[in-house]
Amino acid sequence: MEHIISPAVDALASSSDAALSQWPEIFAFSGPQPDDIRRQLADLKRQLLQLPDPANRNSLAERSRQNFSGAAPCRLTLTLTVDQDPAEACDAAIECMGSHTETRWVEKNICYGQGKPPGNIAFVFPGQGSQYTGMGRQLARAFAEIREALIIGDRHFDRLPLLSDYIYPDLSDKDTLWPGQDNPPESSQSPEERLRSTDVAQPAIGAVSLGMLRVLETFGIRPHACCGHSFGELTALLAAGMLDAETFMTLAVARGKFMAAAGDGTDRGTMLAVGAPIGDIEALISSANLDVILANRNSPEQGILSGPTEAVMQIKSICKERKIRATLLPVAAAFHSHLVKDAAEPFQQILKSAAFDQGMVPVYANTTALPYPADPEEARRLLGEQMINPVNFLDLIHHMYADGVRMFIEIGPKNVLTGLITAILKQREDAVSVAVDASAGKRSGLMDLAATLCRLASLGYPVDLLQWRPEAGFTAY
Repeated sequence: MEHIISPAVDALASSSDAALSQWPEIFAFSGPQPDDIRRQLADLKRQLLQLPDPANRNSLAERSRQNFSGAAPCRLTLTLTVDQDPAEACDAAIECMGSHTETRWVEKNICYGQGKPPGNIAFVFPGQGSQYTGMGRQLARAFAEIREALIIGDRHFDRLPLLSDYIYPDLSDKDTLWPGQDNPPESSQSPEERLRSTDVAQPAIGAVSLGMLRVLETFGIRPHACCGHSFGELTALLAAGMLDAETFMTLAVARGKFMAAAGDGTDRGTMLAVGAPIGDIEALISSANLDVILANRNSPEQGILSGPTEAVMQIKSICKERKIRATLLPVAAAFHSHLVKDAAEPFQQILKSAAFDQGMVPVYANTTALPYPADPEEARRLLGEQMINPVNFLDLIHHMYADGVRMFIEIGPKNVLTGLITAILKQREDAVSVAVDASAGKRSGLMDLAATLCRLASLGYPVDLLQWRPEAGFTAY
């Protein structure tokens, strides 16, 4: 198919002025002692009241970022929307500093930290189920990196409708979605249903995650380790440098296509989310004596079962009798079980010609919960069998913590993994989890990104806050 630029991507680029008008402001302060920051806040308030002009506000914010040092013993950041009063925010920050006794805290749009960063950074990438129409929209309007990732996704998707048309259906037009078709079959589905299809959802999540990853990189944020959940493991391999962007998107499209077609003509099975202690879930499976496996160990209190539809429905009935929370998942097949073996085999064939590098940082595998092997052939084998093997996310996060990771950054749509990691490490007060898309589109994506950058900077991690200026994001693609 001759490559075309999607109207959705064009619309995102042409609406950059609207994104500029919503650009949040970041104020950053640092010093040897908390009193130094209090003085800076009081001085900022005085200057803001003397000249309450938006241009002065922006100038003072930029100057604060220029003077900020992540290596200073004490650090505080403020994130403000365009309609928030910065002078009032200064008062709120000073008040918070008086009421908090901890060395690290967050209150609304204020982040504070003392001392060294708590530990290494991990990039964490979501899998299928995190997708939603419009995901990453405001960041795509503001940053060319997102739009470039969407273009890569469209090119490798290689069919109509284009991948970005599924993500942003309201920005597309009928002639691009279904050229020459008055009543195409897909038009009867809702946009959410079309995006949910496995062959669309996986590369769509991949393209948006790739774009968000590139945006973070512009601020100098680099991981010490990476991991992903199910499909997200592919994105983790990309982030670690084991795959390049073109190979990644080729594999993302292929994985989605093969998994969508898994088991055609037979029972493809289904999946059931069970809210109970992992030990109780294992005992439930054992006592039921059905062809069902614990496909995902997501957290201490959540597991996902996979198996033939009839067997899973029987387990669901047992859960209802025992008053155990259980929810069927809207999936195409019993992923991470033997029922998708026919999807794994063609994917393994494609992997044989995929270029694998050793990577710059370790990637923790879903199957083993340990870092990927350095040998490319062993890495291909592990990735090729991943979709038929259970996901041990629970042990994976524990192993990353044991190896020194303390800051987990979820990169991609929604904040599902942030919640799981928080549940897994709830007894570890030094562990921090943040999400680039924390509000899942419910508030400004720029605010979500700013909040992530501010949290990292306040904890002393290297963040190039000088890149936080509107013109930095508005480059041609």
